[in-house]
Amino acid sequence: MDSIDRRTEARSPTRDTVTFEVGGQTFDAKMRNLSQSGCMIECSDAEAEIGQFCEIVLRPEFPASGLIAWQLGAALGIAFHQPVPTGIVRNYALDDWMLRRAANS
Repeated sequence: MDSIDRRTEARSPTRDTVTFEVGGQTFDAKMRNLSQSGCMIECSDAEAEIGQFCEIVLRPEFPASGLIAWQLGAALGIAFHQPVPTGIVRNYALDDWMLRRAANS
């Protein structure tokens, strides 16, 4: 299957571990970037195929569902079904951990 890449905006670099679900299995994954429309994660344990449904838990109350858009080794591109709120994207994009803690308070 060909890759799906519908990227419409710049992605913000991130360094967070997120919960990733695909094929009925749950994994910890490193999220490398995030935008309202998608993200890139690294997860060497997951077996995923392009076009497969998946979910990323960005906050306990906010799982983002989407499709695997591309795969290159352990790196997976996820295209979300619905836009992620800008506040969540900004929170992950913060490089200053003290500011991030204040934003989550």
